[in-house]
Amino acid sequence: MKKIFIINPVSAKAKLDYAVENIKKQHYFNENEDEILFSEYAGHVTELAATHPDCEIYSVGGDGTFLEAVNGVKDTGAPVCFLPMGSGNDFIRSVSTANDFDSVLKGLENPTRKVLDLGLIDGGCFANIASVGFDAEIVKNAQKFKDIPVLRKFSYILSIFYTLFTYKGIPLKMTVDGKVIEGDFLLVAVANGQYYGGGIKIAPTAVVDDGLFDVIYAPAMSRLEVLTILPGLLNGSHLNHKKVVRIQAKNVTIESDTEFLRNTDGDLKPTTRTDISIKPNGLTIILPAESL
Repeated sequence: MKKIFIINPVSAKAKLDYAVENIKKQHYFNENEDEILFSEYAGHVTELAATHPDCEIYSVGGDGTFLEAVNGVKDTGAPVCFLPMGSGNDFIRSVSTANDFDSVLKGLENPTRKVLDLGLIDGGCFANIASVGFDAEIVKNAQKFKDIPVLRKFSYILSIFYTLFTYKGIPLKMTVDGKVIEGDFLLVAVANGQYYGGGIKIAPTAVVDDGLFDVIYAPAMSRLEVLTILPGLLNGSHLNHKKVVRIQAKNVTIESDTEFLRNTDGDLKPTTRTDISIKPNGLTIILPAESL
């Protein structure tokens, strides 16, 4: 099957030439058939993936690039691969022990395929996590620091503490498989994968092919209480906190009279309602030999 490598130059940055050279070096790259394409604007990866329905799609970039690629194959069923070259590269952590560009590229000498669940959201789709609340605000505020070169590397960490002192929670009505839950929330994460935010293990028990989301939520709380939860996010022990709730579900609706940000792998959208459902066996991914 023909291979289409779609590279996001924004994610690759200084490693763009390195990525192209190393892809072409692989014995499984057929110079007479396979193609290397470059995205030029937001949404372009989706367009490029959708126009190659009978090919294998290789997404070269971060989680946002992979999100676009997954949306591009949603209707074609084409298999898609995540070649990580972004800042977070979170989704690959849930499906492979090889989770950097070089390891994945080498591991594709003996590839395997895995059929996963697919998250459907407001007409689009996702493979990893959709969320509302604290983390969405962190993603938004991180941009303040990314625009300052010396702070760019630490933008997410800095944004966590900035958001801690500015975010107060949001009133939401959640309907989870028919059960209504209302209140002021710190965060809600509807997870197929386990990680977001550059390695934060928000949903440590999520399984990408069990037909269910892990829904993690917590009510609005004091800054001190939030600080007691933050360290546990690195290893998943936050689920032991008395105010953090984990349930499993197939359908989740989140709505509010107040506009909120919906975060899907770094893609932010202001809304007052989002509808999320799971499509079992909805996505085929190509993985390196070192897969989970």
